Amino acid sequence: MTRLSRYSIAVGLLFLLALSIQPVFAQGGKGAGAPVDLVGTWRKIGHEDTHERGSGPDPGEYWGLPLNDAARMRADTYNEEWVTTSQIMQCRPHPLGYQPLGPDPMRIEQIVDPINRQVVALGVSYDETPGNRMIWLDGRPHPGQYAMHSWEGFSTGRFKGDTMIVQSTHLKEGLHRRNGVPASFRAYVVEHISLDEPYMTWVVTTYDPDYLTEPAVRSATYIRAPTVQIPPYPCNPTQEEHLAGKNEYRMPHYFVGENPYLTEVAAKYKAPLEGVRGGAETTYPEWRAKGVTLPIPEGRITIKPTYTDASTKAAEMADAKPKVAPTYDKVEAVHASENIYMIAGAGGNIAVSSGADGVFLVDTGAAAASPQVLDAIARITGDLRTPPHPEGALAAGDFWQATHAYRPPTIRMIINTNLNPDHTGGNGNIRDSKFFKGIGVEGEDELASEVILANEMVQRRMLEENAPARSVPTNTFFSLRQDLHRFANGSAVQIYHTPDAITDGDSFVWFRRADVIAAGDLYNSDIYPPINVDKGGSIDGVISGLNQMFELCAVEFMSQGGTVIIPGHGWLSDAADLEYYRDMLMVLRDRIQSMIDKKMTLAQIKAAKPTMDYDVEYGREPGVTANFVEAVYRSLAEKKRK
Repeated sequence: MTRLSRYSIAVGLLFLLALSIQPVFAQGGKGAGAPVDLVGTWRKIGHEDTHERGSGPDPGEYWGLPLNDAARMRADTYNEEWVTTSQIMQCRPHPLGYQPLGPDPMRIEQIVDPINRQVVALGVSYDETPGNRMIWLDGRPHPGQYAMHSWEGFSTGRFKGDTMIVQSTHLKEGLHRRNGVPASFRAYVVEHISLDEPYMTWVVTTYDPDYLTEPAVRSATYIRAPTVQIPPYPCNPTQEEHLAGKNEYRMPHYFVGENPYLTEVAAKYKAPLEGVRGGAETTYPEWRAKGVTLPIPEGRITIKPTYTDASTKAAEMADAKPKVAPTYDKVEAVHASENIYMIAGAGGNIAVSSGADGVFLVDTGAAAASPQVLDAIARITGDLRTPPHPEGALAAGDFWQATHAYRPPTIRMIINTNLNPDHTGGNGNIRDSKFFKGIGVEGEDELASEVILANEMVQRRMLEENAPARSVPTNTFFSLRQDLHRFANGSAVQIYHTPDAITDGDSFVWFRRADVIAAGDLYNSDIYPPINVDKGGSIDGVISGLNQMFELCAVEFMSQGGTVIIPGHGWLSDAADLEYYRDMLMVLRDRIQSMIDKKMTLAQIKAAKPTMDYDVEYGREPGVTANFVEAVYRSLAEKKRK
């Protein structure tokens, strides 16, 4: 049987297994099987994969991983100094997919329903994790696509005989290996945890559509350790002193082809460099016949890697996708914190403050999505109980008419973070809806009524573009910070203008009491920023705005939680997600600046693909990568000419 056919069978079985996972009660659920007792403390048994354990892997040590060129390029340019300079990364735990492979002791405990005494979840904690990882056994579904990601993800499991099968989604970007091999925020993990007293085998299978060409399968073995205690982990991040005496944050990284340490492992173990650099082919026995014929590097050599696999074409494949008109049939309201919600799927994300004072909106989405947005607002402000309906579903905008003893929402005010149509297109529709009753009274002096508030440049540019009159901001501000002169639903609301970012009129909004930031297009969790140089935008302005936003964020523990960020597009986020995004932009800015310094033209820079390793995550929409690279180039080149 060929290697390819064996792999095809293995992947097919794993895929069917993943599809078949339907979480049920651990005790007595149909098809659950008899649960086994995994409760207790466990310690790791030594293993031959020392690069995954102990002190960790060396630079360039990628063997055993089916990584693609996008992952290889990111790892090649990774500088471990980043972990010390970044306050978030100093306390970042090993993410799910890697944590079970680490050396830490572990504790498993049961979470029991106090009424029916059934086990609803298992709590798993390590020495270096942010808290109990919950593996839910009660049949609950995984969250929607806009829910927040975490290091441990969202896990559901079931027992099959003496094995617990766990499926985990909603992971933050992490690592497949601790030398910079990235794990995407689109990755998901399937685990098989088997008990053979006093041993437990933990098999971790990671599926990563962005950075792996095949599932990565790794395992660890534990033994019961009833006397082991899990200590607290009081990580306290500190700004390092070695930042050249400056308080300004920097992102350490190597430029492509300049990392001098990529051949050390091959020379140390006298192995061919191609094998050390990993890839699916090198993980199969058949590759050995080729490997023994390859040369072995002698000592440290700075290599100029080439990247040619399918992952290098992510942007081109995105551009080749047929253009489809957006639909807004999946508009979703997601709770952010306290009385703040995010409405997603309506173009740009919308922040909603709902309370006794009424509804305050940050942005309004695309014009065509307004009926669904109004329906989502009604669901947020209503009692959320949908009565029986003959068609089984309510028409968009009609939910409030059918709810029991329901008071329609009162929309008081709209704040716009930018002028992009997917954020402001719904202004007029929302303003003209039966729900809108502004703070003031519209009449002869409409500007005395606080209706739509934005930076003055948003109003000016929308007027220049002949935007519909009812969509144009009625009130403006010109300062770097504007506080609403009244609390909104008991909370101070502060608007921060970020000049020269996406455009020259962008802002982000901070709801102080709930500690939620509506970021607008300054931060998007899954797409490059849509910088518009012709309207005053620049890459340095975006990074400066993200730094300003990051300084307002508080982190709860182990580099996650705390301040909630509603991105312009994508899922709910926190400071760790924000820092990953900012650092990515710093890396790409520095690369393109280096190419400009070498007198490369825009065409040459695009051909060199300086964003290739990040395109798989942020460049999956048509035109996004090309527009981003051109915007970065222009903002840097034109700044230099000035």
